[in-house]
Amino acid sequence: MRRKRLDRMQCSIARALDVVGDPWTLLLVRDALLGVTRFEAFQARLQIPRATLTARLEHLVAAGILERRSYQDHPPREEYVPTAKGRGLRPVIVTLMQWGDEFAREDPPPTVLEDAATGLPIEPVLVDRVSGAPLTALRVRAVGPVVPRRG
Repeated sequence: MRRKRLDRMQCSIARALDVVGDPWTLLLVRDALLGVTRFEAFQARLQIPRATLTARLEHLVAAGILERRSYQDHPPREEYVPTAKGRGLRPVIVTLMQWGDEFAREDPPPTVLEDAATGLPIEPVLVDRVSGAPLTALRVRAVGPVVPRRG
């Protein structure tokens, strides 16, 4: 069954979900951000059906989230590397992981984040760029659409 496309909706969340809303897609992005780049490695890590993996990788390349690069000529082999657009999903993946740790499991989280240079654990938070205040502490409302003033 084909799902309804969301790319024509005005909502930015709907448009983003049209690109990355499939669970396999976000798991592939997660693994690519962790350094997994080869088809066989994705398949082995995720135990995803090969046809599904092929379709999702093609989708991510077409969406500009992953880039296909040749790493071997004979036989021809390619890997899938995150683009700037793909790397831009890192905060989404981290935030989704944090939400899952808190609300989707009762056992200890299987993964912790640490500073690569120091090895110390980190706890990322979303903050307002101007004030530095954590997003959860801000009084926020969504306003829109922004209409240019005439005149």
